[in-house]
Amino acid sequence: MAFTDAAEPTAYLTPPGKPADFTDPLSPINAACAVLSPGSWLLKIIELVLPHDPVKWLEDTFAGDWAAYARCAETWDNLGKACGAVARNLDGGNKTLSRSWDGAAADAAFHYFEVLRKDLCEISSSLTAMSREYTAVAQGVAAAAEAIAECVSAMIDAAMTVCVVEAAAAALSWTGWAVAMGYALGAAEAQVIAAQWERATKLVNSAQLLMNASYAVLGRVGGELAAKLQTFPLPRHAYDHPAV
Repeated sequence: MAFTDAAEPTAYLTPPGKPADFTDPLSPINAACAVLSPGSWLLKIIELVLPHDPVKWLEDTFAGDWAAYARCAETWDNLGKACGAVARNLDGGNKTLSRSWDGAAADAAFHYFEVLRKDLCEISSSLTAMSREYTAVAQGVAAAAEAIAECVSAMIDAAMTVCVVEAAAAALSWTGWAVAMGYALGAAEAQVIAAQWERATKLVNSAQLLMNASYAVLGRVGGELAAKLQTFPLPRHAYDHPAV
């Protein structure tokens, strides 16, 4: 009898490529924070309003190789596809075998390969689910970083306005009106900085909640996958044909 594979599992076992539609979270944040060099007036103005250095806090919050994390999603997906391909080959081989082999041994073999196929299908589904969760986390963190970069840009604009207003107030200090306006505009821009910081912290918290939810799913799926591998069907003994 001739067995023909329906798929080539090893075709999926390739190194992951560059994640599609993914931007490293630190890229937009670093770009937005580029003008906030240590000791700069802009950073000092922002630090007067905020509880700590926003640049260091953001760098610490988003530290890590997120591109590698995003590539893990493709790795899990490739492994799932490879398991699915093996399952399809087992299904085709079992059907071919059933057409030319009868008896108790044939029934036992068919049952064994069918159970193995179903287990591989379940493992494939679990690996695909893990891929989806990795993708969700990577894209969620990247989206949060993009939005936070906008917050940083708005804080920088407000700090620059404070610098301009204070310089103008100093130049026109002989008029009480200029000083009063300077204080008023400075207070308004400080409120802008505080509001943007509040938005940034909420975005970080939302991203953390997303990560926690995905990690809970990953923990459950990973546990089920480990349990399935522990019960993976193995032949109890080699088949010994009485006529051979």
